[in-house]
Amino acid sequence: MALVTRCPNCATAFLVTQQHLQMQGGNVRCGHCSQVFNSFTALTTIQESKTNVFLKTPSVGTQKNTLEATTANDLSGPVSSDKTVLQPNSGITAKVGTLKAPATEMPAEEEPNPEASDVTNASQENYTFDAVLLPRSSRIWGLVSIFLLVVLTGQIVYLYRTELSIIAPGTKPYLEQYCEILNCTIPLPKQAELLSIESSDMQMGTAQRPGVITLTATVRNQAPFPQAFPSFELTLTDTQDQALASRIFTPVEYLEENINPFKAIAPSNEISVTLYIDSGDINATGYRLLLLYP
Repeated sequence: MALVTRCPNCATAFLVTQQHLQMQGGNVRCGHCSQVFNSFTALTTIQESKTNVFLKTPSVGTQKNTLEATTANDLSGPVSSDKTVLQPNSGITAKVGTLKAPATEMPAEEEPNPEASDVTNASQENYTFDAVLLPRSSRIWGLVSIFLLVVLTGQIVYLYRTELSIIAPGTKPYLEQYCEILNCTIPLPKQAELLSIESSDMQMGTAQRPGVITLTATVRNQAPFPQAFPSFELTLTDTQDQALASRIFTPVEYLEENINPFKAIAPSNEISVTLYIDSGDINATGYRLLLLYP
């Protein structure tokens, strides 16, 4: 295995040995950009057979870099003399560096290791990345989510179709078309609190119709929208206002035959109602009348 370190400033890579790394604690200067860095920081290993990738041209492969001795005065730049210098060879077009170290750190009788002098610039490999294909399941889930959203919206429109017709009257034609598809209707609004009894009167039975009580009432729709006809809850009371009998009258029972009970009371409109009650033997002296939607 061969050792490679790389300059963090210019990305120039150099082949080094354990002997070079032990000099000056691994501190070196790049011979290409003069940047001082610690060779241990970017130290990696490669196969011996792949060291030729550091040679840009054939001439680089035949040239051997030498480990040159230098003193503190030979080092240029702001770096002190105790740093190993990695310098490129000026005679080579590719980035090829020479490894320098102070002469005092290298024994005179020891020859530099030729293998350690092959310091070159590592070629930049081109990496290609395949586009990440969106999993088919993700697209399916997206379509399912859209479908569920449409179904949920349809359910909300169905449940609140009456309220929507009140809040946005312009949507009523579309709601009617929607109901034609679903075979439904748009119920009329039923807000009893927006109805009021403007007047009412009860007459006891007459000689012609004994035991029959006649009740008349006027109901007004205070809402700004049409409302369904309400039901009446009539309670007969005695002199102590105690309930004697009670009954609910639906629109079908109190409306005249020419009035459709499924129609509506127009906004700010009034209707007159007449009820006939067979009281039998009930001796009623008073009544209570309420409007409601069962």
